[in-house]
This record gives sequence, C-alpha cells and structure tokens, in this order.
Amino acid sequence: MKTSRLIYFVLIALTSMLVVVGFYFYSFHGPLSTSNSDWGTFGDYFGGVLNPLFGFLSLMAILATITLQSAEMDLTRKELERAARAQEKSEMVLNAQAKTQERQQFEGTFFSLLNEHNKALQEISSPDLGARKGLSRVDDLYGDVFYMTLNLSQSRSAFAQSNRLCGKYFRILYQILKFIAVECPDGSVGEEFGSEGIKGSSVARSEKMYANMVRAFIPDKALQLLAINCACDSPVDAFWKFKLLLERYEFLEHMPFDIEDHKGSQLMELTNIYERSVFGSTIYLPDDDT
Repeated sequence: MKTSRLIYFVLIALTSMLVVVGFYFYSFHGPLSTSNSDWGTFGDYFGGVLNPLFGFLSLMAILATITLQSAEMDLTRKELERAARAQEKSEMVLNAQAKTQERQQFEGTFFSLLNEHNKALQEISSPDLGARKGLSRVDDLYGDVFYMTLNLSQSRSAFAQSNRLCGKYFRILYQILKFIAVECPDGSVGEEFGSEGIKGSSVARSEKMYANMVRAFIPDKALQLLAINCACDSPVDAFWKFKLLLERYEFLEHMPFDIEDHKGSQLMELTNIYERSVFGSTIYLPDDDT
C-alpha cells in the first residue's frame, strides 16, 4: 500500500514535468538556442511552474507517509495488545495449573499423613492391636488421667507418666496440624512457623477444612486426652505450639466436658488455660446437676 502510493506520486511528478516541457516546446518550437539568456528564461519557467507542484507533491507524500505510519503503528499497537492479552491468559492458565499441581502435591502428602494418623489411632484404640505392639490403650490412659486424679495439675502429671507409649499418636497428630499450617496452598503461617504467625495470621478456609477432616477421626476420649496433653500456659513449654495450633483450628469445638456420667472438673479447668477460640463459637458444658 505504501509503495503503490509513492509510485503514484512519482508518476504525477514525471507526468507534470513532461507536460510542462512539452507545453514549452509546443509554444516555442524551433532549434535549441545557444543564448544563455534563453536558457535562463527556460530555467525560470521550468522551476517556477514545477517547483511549487513538486513541493506540493512532496508535502502530500509526507502526509501520506505519516498516515500510513500512523495506521501501521495502530495495527502494531493492536497486535501488541492482543499479544499482551494472550500472554496474560497464558500466565493465568499456567498459574492455575501451578496452583492445581501445588494443591495436588499437598493433598498427596496430607492424605498419606492422615493414613498414618488413623493407623496410630487404631493401634492405641484397639485392645488386641495395642497389646501386640506393646502400646497402652486410650482407655487405660484415660482412666489414669481422669479417674485417678482430682484436678488439672494432677491429670497432667498422670498423663506425662502414662503417655510414653501413646506419644507416637500425639506426635503424628502434631505433625499433621503443623503440615497444614505451613504447607497449605492458601495458608499464611509461613515456613518459619513462629508463635506469632500461628496466633496472628488469618486462617484460610482450606486450612480449617483439612484440620476438620483430621478431627473427624478422633474419638471424644482421645480429644479430651489431647486437651490435657496441650494444656500449658508458657511459650517455653514443649507443647506450646501444639496448643496454638489447636486454638487456631478450633480443634476442641466438639469436645464434651463430661467424663462418663459426671462433670469433669479437670476439663472445666481447661477453659482457664485455652483461648476461647479453641472451643469454637459455643462451649457445651454439662448441667450443674450432672
């Protein structure tokens, strides 16, 4: 398009030049003059007629070139915008794929840990399995912690003395909750896993969902023992971060405060140790006359 227009202007210029020269020789035909003044007059005529025309054609050519360049720049801009939109869509697809892959990797590890958790829970809950592996049962530990003590302090001491064989299960549970907090794709705790991060960062819906899935497998007695295990009030305590994780995920939300058929005074004392968030939006306490 640009080349054809330039040829068009060149043809106009050549045609104009031929017309002007032809008109001159038509009007003043004869042999070529040897006089300088005649040639000067011819030059004045030729330049006076063609120079304005050539100037006008040059201006028109410049304007046409500018118009063509503007059109080309507009096409280039539109093409760049289309390329940018395509790149943006490609990045969005890649980001979505990366997030999907990240979540798949997380869930693969999570369900492997959950499987180990359920195996450990079965070992300490089943009389036959636990006996063969030399593990104490939840029921035995439960009796030592709640039936042989009168208050939370005694319960914690009894738990520490009797829990050495059940400790594997609680360690696995802690690692699962830590994994959710640190590795969940939507989580905000971070790899540093500091106390402030556990307490202060927002809880993603997916974090809570995975934590609830873990809690769904834990029977009430094991949940009550877990509450005793993590009942601490000092950051230097070995179970401090475990306690913060329970509070972060409202992990004791459905824990009963009853011990068999009577009120558990040890469990009632937990309301002074834990943040209220650990029990969820509602704390279900046994009746006073129970």
